[in-house]
Amino acid sequence: MKKVKTGDSSDRSPPSGDQAVLPTDKQKKLTSQDQGADEAQPNSVISRLKELETRLADDLPIDTQRINDMKNAIANGEYQVDAESIADKMIDFESSLKK
Repeated sequence: MKKVKTGDSSDRSPPSGDQAVLPTDKQKKLTSQDQGADEAQPNSVISRLKELETRLADDLPIDTQRINDMKNAIANGEYQVDAESIADKMIDFESSLKK
Protein backbone atom coordinates (compact mmCIF):
# COMPACT_ATOMS: atom_id res chain seq x y z
CA MET A 1 0.00 0.00 0.00
CA LYS A 2 1.27 3.46 -0.93
CA LYS A 3 2.09 5.80 1.95
CA VAL A 4 0.67 9.32 1.87
CA LYS A 5 2.84 12.12 3.23
CA THR A 6 0.96 14.53 5.49
CA GLY A 7 1.90 17.85 7.05
CA ASP A 8 3.49 16.23 10.10
CA SER A 9 6.57 14.05 10.13
CA SER A 10 4.73 10.72 10.44
CA ASP A 11 3.62 8.68 7.43
CA ARG A 12 0.04 7.47 7.28
CA SER A 13 -1.73 5.16 4.90
CA PRO A 14 -4.92 6.31 3.26
CA PRO A 15 -8.07 4.98 4.90
CA SER A 16 -9.25 1.58 3.73
CA GLY A 17 -12.06 -0.81 4.56
CA ASP A 18 -14.22 0.54 7.37
CA GLN A 19 -12.01 3.61 7.61
CA ALA A 20 -12.60 4.66 3.98
CA VAL A 21 -14.71 7.77 3.58
CA LEU A 22 -17.67 7.16 1.28
CA PRO A 23 -19.80 9.94 -0.18
CA THR A 24 -23.05 10.58 1.66
CA ASP A 25 -26.42 10.60 -0.08
CA LYS A 26 -26.39 14.40 0.11
CA GLN A 27 -22.99 14.54 -1.61
CA LYS A 28 -24.20 12.12 -4.31
CA LYS A 29 -27.29 14.29 -4.88
CA LEU A 30 -25.19 17.45 -5.15
CA THR A 31 -22.86 15.77 -7.63
CA SER A 32 -25.74 14.69 -9.86
CA GLN A 33 -27.26 18.19 -9.71
CA ASP A 34 -23.90 19.72 -10.65
CA GLN A 35 -23.68 17.46 -13.69
CA GLY A 36 -27.12 18.58 -14.81
CA ALA A 37 -26.08 22.21 -14.46
CA ASP A 38 -22.99 21.56 -16.58
CA GLU A 39 -25.12 20.01 -19.32
CA ALA A 40 -27.58 22.93 -19.31
CA GLN A 41 -24.86 25.58 -19.33
CA PRO A 42 -23.81 25.23 -23.00
CA ASN A 43 -27.43 25.80 -24.09
CA SER A 44 -27.70 28.97 -22.03
CA VAL A 45 -24.34 30.17 -23.37
CA ILE A 46 -25.43 29.50 -26.94
CA SER A 47 -28.73 31.32 -26.47
CA ARG A 48 -26.93 34.27 -24.86
CA LEU A 49 -24.43 34.42 -27.76
CA LYS A 50 -27.28 34.37 -30.29
CA GLU A 51 -28.98 37.20 -28.41
CA LEU A 52 -25.77 39.24 -28.41
CA GLU A 53 -25.22 38.54 -32.10
CA THR A 54 -28.70 39.82 -32.89
CA ARG A 55 -28.22 42.95 -30.80
CA LEU A 56 -24.87 43.69 -32.42
CA ALA A 57 -26.29 43.20 -35.90
CA ASP A 58 -29.04 45.68 -35.10
CA ASP A 59 -26.70 48.23 -33.50
CA LEU A 60 -23.77 48.34 -35.92
CA PRO A 61 -24.17 50.04 -39.26
CA ILE A 62 -22.49 47.99 -41.96
CA ASP A 63 -21.60 49.55 -45.28
CA THR A 64 -22.16 46.51 -47.47
CA GLN A 65 -21.36 48.45 -50.64
CA ARG A 66 -17.91 49.40 -49.29
CA ILE A 67 -17.28 45.82 -48.18
CA ASN A 68 -18.22 44.46 -51.61
CA ASP A 69 -16.04 47.07 -53.34
CA MET A 70 -13.06 46.06 -51.19
CA LYS A 71 -13.67 42.35 -51.83
CA ASN A 72 -13.78 42.96 -55.56
CA ALA A 73 -10.63 45.11 -55.46
CA ILE A 74 -8.76 42.40 -53.54
CA ALA A 75 -10.01 39.66 -55.87
CA ASN A 76 -8.96 41.68 -58.94
CA GLY A 77 -5.57 42.59 -57.50
CA GLU A 78 -6.50 46.28 -57.49
CA TYR A 79 -6.43 46.86 -53.73
CA GLN A 80 -3.43 48.97 -52.74
CA VAL A 81 -2.03 48.71 -49.22
CA ASP A 82 -0.82 52.01 -47.79
CA ALA A 83 2.10 50.65 -45.76
CA GLU A 84 3.13 54.08 -44.44
CA SER A 85 -0.34 54.77 -43.08
CA ILE A 86 -0.52 51.35 -41.44
CA ALA A 87 2.93 51.83 -39.87
CA ASP A 88 1.92 55.25 -38.51
CA LYS A 89 -1.23 53.83 -36.94
CA MET A 90 0.75 50.97 -35.39
CA ILE A 91 3.21 53.45 -33.88
CA ASP A 92 0.35 55.61 -32.55
CA PHE A 93 -1.30 52.56 -31.02
CA GLU A 94 1.94 51.37 -29.41
CA SER A 95 2.54 54.86 -28.02
CA SER A 96 -0.96 54.97 -26.52
CA LEU A 97 -0.27 51.72 -24.63
CA LYS A 98 2.78 53.19 -22.91
CA LYS A 99 0.86 56.16 -21.50
